[in-house]
Amino acid sequence: MKHNLIEEFHLDQVKFVNFLRTIESGHSDNPYHNATHVADVVQSMHCLLVKGGVGKFVGKLEILAGLLASCIHDFEHRGFNNDFLVKTQDDWAIDSNDKSPNESHHLSSSFRILRQPECNFLHQMPQAQQAHLRKLVIDMVMATDMGEHMAIVSKLKSDLQKRLENPDDDIGSDPPDALKTLILQGAIKVADIGHLYADHEVHIQWSERLEEEMWRQGDVEKQREMKAERADQERWISFLMDREKPGVTKSQPGFVDFVVRPLFDTWCACFPESKVLLERIDRNYEYWKSKEKEHHDNKA
Repeated sequence: MKHNLIEEFHLDQVKFVNFLRTIESGHSDNPYHNATHVADVVQSMHCLLVKGGVGKFVGKLEILAGLLASCIHDFEHRGFNNDFLVKTQDDWAIDSNDKSPNESHHLSSSFRILRQPECNFLHQMPQAQQAHLRKLVIDMVMATDMGEHMAIVSKLKSDLQKRLENPDDDIGSDPPDALKTLILQGAIKVADIGHLYADHEVHIQWSERLEEEMWRQGDVEKQREMKAERADQERWISFLMDREKPGVTKSQPGFVDFVVRPLFDTWCACFPESKVLLERIDRNYEYWKSKEKEHHDNKA
């Protein structure tokens, strides 16, 4: 490995392979949340560490945490969002007390596999180091819950961007642990929506995959005749999940404007090496804007 993590932490290579194979086999054949998506997130995390400016602020243990969190961040994902799991009182929601049921399950199930003797590639690592690694991974995977999105963007602005822009506040090559954690949380969020800065055709394909997965949840909601928590108690299908109405591919400009751009504007202000990602997002954004204009022109 380019990061020399196996040598650095005396990782058991056979058990490491067993762990990765078990994790890979635990990914469902969802249109979007599948093993290919996870591999893309791992690759994006690697690029952010090596070329995106993140590597200069973190050490080897944080690099291991970043790659490990990327590997497990969607383990056993079933294609339903957290809101659905909570509303249906799914076992994952019950187990997590409604707190990020997807992310909580990805973590707990992955760490159970890591406890298996044949998969515990960390068994030679000191316990204190293992505990710190576990905390980092938990903090990162929990950050992939989109419900935490704006809070993390806000923290990136207040705790990282302002410090980096202040010439008197040199955080150097060894920032505090809390800041390292925040950087890693931002990195996995950037990696997790990597299709937005992929080549145009790839971006279109994965946008359509996400749309189909969301529509499938809407199909299940129809079958369950789920009720809205409103006074009139009308039947409902979650926003953008009714395949009889426009889906996520029709809402991309708004998603970029209000969700994606605040994250990437802040991220690229902190890590100028990553500006190419924002340029690619802008190119894909222009495509969706043109499609939106075509739709309005045709209606007119």
